[in-house]
Amino acid sequence: MIWGELHSFLLVFLSGLIALMLNIHYIEVMIFLTFCIPFSMIMLYKTSVYLEDLIFCMNDMNGMLIFMTLSLALLIFLSSWAITSMLYSFLQLALLFILLLCFSLNNLFMFYIFFESSLVPILLMIIGWGYQPERLQAGLYMIMYTVMGSMFLFVIIMYMYHYTNTLNMFFLFNFSCFSATIFWVGIIAFLVKLPMWSLHVWLPKAHVEAPLGGSMILAGALLKLGGYGLYMFSAFMNTSITGTVPVTVITLAMWGGLISALLCLGQSDIKAMIAYSSIVHMALVIMGCLSGTSWGQLCALTTMVAHGWASSALFCVAFMSYEKVNSRSFILTKGLLKLYPILSMLWFMLVLINMAVPPTINLVGELLAVPVCMWINPFILFVLLLIMFLSVTYNMYLYVEINHGSAGSFLLSGQSTTAVGSLALLGHMFPLMLILNMNFLVG
Repeated sequence: MIWGELHSFLLVFLSGLIALMLNIHYIEVMIFLTFCIPFSMIMLYKTSVYLEDLIFCMNDMNGMLIFMTLSLALLIFLSSWAITSMLYSFLQLALLFILLLCFSLNNLFMFYIFFESSLVPILLMIIGWGYQPERLQAGLYMIMYTVMGSMFLFVIIMYMYHYTNTLNMFFLFNFSCFSATIFWVGIIAFLVKLPMWSLHVWLPKAHVEAPLGGSMILAGALLKLGGYGLYMFSAFMNTSITGTVPVTVITLAMWGGLISALLCLGQSDIKAMIAYSSIVHMALVIMGCLSGTSWGQLCALTTMVAHGWASSALFCVAFMSYEKVNSRSFILTKGLLKLYPILSMLWFMLVLINMAVPPTINLVGELLAVPVCMWINPFILFVLLLIMFLSVTYNMYLYVEINHGSAGSFLLSGQSTTAVGSLALLGHMFPLMLILNMNFLVG
């Protein structure tokens, strides 16, 4: 019964989304997304049961990711109300459509098609509505890294079809004879998408040049495609792989997260610092997905969901600060507390969320990572503790540098914090504070 309801909801929602893309009106889009979000919560009901048919599948991870993506889409449209371009709204809806299909499709080849298609809308948003001439270079870096990584994934998908004669994920989960080489090559595309350290060069450049909506959906939902793909491929692991490839990737990811946390302390651009903090959090997602444990997968899901709302909110509040100073530089952006106390309070709340203070679900994700790291290797636990300490340090640095100090002449004292922006930020914080009953994750 519940699968029939979910199947109907997905078909009706995707049909309605296509209709909106053909005739876009801001109010209609907002109303449509507002009504769809409560219905998407049906997917969180008993999602520990794996549901699938020939087109769609539903499990404990993609149900939550679909709900998060829909809620973020509403908040992104709310934050981008000043951009009245029909093409910009169309690209946002198209990217939402692609993301929802990626999270719900049951065929690995169709997943790959939409996985690659997600690059087109975000690339056009960066090139068309970016702020600086360097946006062309940022778009080139993003395409070069992601497409080259995905070529390996395409080869592995073709190999799987030749070997198993099917690309249905449910049937592929029953095959446990994929070698370590197949697994290693297959996850490169997802490690680029997350991204993992050493494959991350495109992310800070894309974030710095992207418009507000592009940065929000890139950090909030698009990076989660890599985590979801890694979660799916981790199901193909068997005992012959467990001791080789995953431990190597986990070690590289955790050390990369530590280096990224150190780099956050040396950034001069606010958006670049938030982008590097995303790499830190995605290291925990890689560790959780590849640990091969239920606690690890729960850690990955919780971290992805918490990071999705938190990072999107940070880019939103960074844009609100940019409107006051016309700069993203830490050197010029100082003293917001004196002229904009409400904006400063929002900064403070979001920084606390990003450093995983209770009672947010960010803390749950980091606490779940502790026993998983201990189980993998006690030395990795030591790296995790260093990451947690540096996370608190660079978040405190972010808040103090922007809000304290003497207010410069660059600050535009005549502009107040808009109610729409404050509402969008509170909408990001609301689920992070209230999703404290973890039963929807564990059964």
